Amino acid sequence: MDWIAPVSALVGTALGVAATLVADRLRWRRETTERQTDLRRQLYAEYLAAVSRMRGILVDVARDVPPGAADREQRIRAGFLSPGAYELRHRLAIVAPSDVIAAARATFIALRDIRDCLIAGADATDPTFRALEGAALDDELHNLRQVMRRDLGAPPLV
Repeated sequence: MDWIAPVSALVGTALGVAATLVADRLRWRRETTERQTDLRRQLYAEYLAAVSRMRGILVDVARDVPPGAADREQRIRAGFLSPGAYELRHRLAIVAPSDVIAAARATFIALRDIRDCLIAGADATDPTFRALEGAALDDELHNLRQVMRRDLGAPPLV
């Protein structure tokens, strides 16, 4: 009967160590998930801000720089690249799920179509420009925001 006390102590110690290891593993997993979610949230916000800046620049050029102006194409191309959406899209490809990547690409293509329309000579009154810059881009942005929100666990937009 002298062996019951040491065995009980060993079993208790083993259970305590196991419980601590399980708790630490769960805490580590939760913290890792939170860090990954925070990283995606920040990257999504940066991408949406860059897309918004890019859109604003393209609209400004369409409104303020007449077709045929000497520096118009250069301003359009610079305005398309300067906000950094192109680089951010590549960062998204590393950390975002495939539906977010696809929606970000579709939004980028919609902006590229606007850029190409302006380079071809459209201005703010051109019906093609207005269609691309209006409903077409708005639809892509809405879809992008929806998939981003779903990925982050936020309720959908109405």
